[in-house]
Amino acid sequence: MKFKLSIIALLLFFISGCENGEKKSTPSSTSAKTENNITIVTNTTESNKNDTKAKEVKQAEAQKDTINNDHIELTLTNEQKLQLQKFEKGLKVENNNQAILFNFFTTWCPPCKAEIPHLNNLQDKFRGKLKIISVLMEDKTKEEIEAFINRYKIKFDVTYGENNFNFAKSLGGVIGIPYMVLYRADGAYATHYVGLVPEEMLENDILKVIN
Repeated sequence: MKFKLSIIALLLFFISGCENGEKKSTPSSTSAKTENNITIVTNTTESNKNDTKAKEVKQAEAQKDTINNDHIELTLTNEQKLQLQKFEKGLKVENNNQAILFNFFTTWCPPCKAEIPHLNNLQDKFRGKLKIISVLMEDKTKEEIEAFINRYKIKFDVTYGENNFNFAKSLGGVIGIPYMVLYRADGAYATHYVGLVPEEMLENDILKVIN
């Protein structure tokens, strides 16, 4: 009798263990993670499109509140300076007559690396009408950044330094990376993106602001 009870107990143990294992292996629906206090957003699903739209409205309002005829100077890896003039409804880059796509990124962010070829394609396709400027949200030396640029064959401008963080703050804060903001040639705010965005979607929005 004791032997039979032991067999039954052993069978129950194995059945329970398989159920637990299956529960643990269920994929999580979370689409973002946090590293170094910066959120990486890997994708925007159908379920959060409304949230994204609400964030766009909030971002536009934040810009109205925080942009007040201020100047910010960004430093390119070739040590040239970009002079940014912020105003109530947008942002203007000095001596520029092209639409601007600011791309906030870090070197440790996988989606940021994944979008580089697409940004390269867009920069090539709209050269003379669109200027892509990547804003590094990370403390790296010039040499480290140049090595990253060479490794990933980046064809657009990259800025670095403390003013990058001040710039992000002046726009109401970067709520996740990759994070991009699109401006028209006259400096008017067009839209922004959180997470990895399909190249076709970016291209459609760019066509709207350059035509």
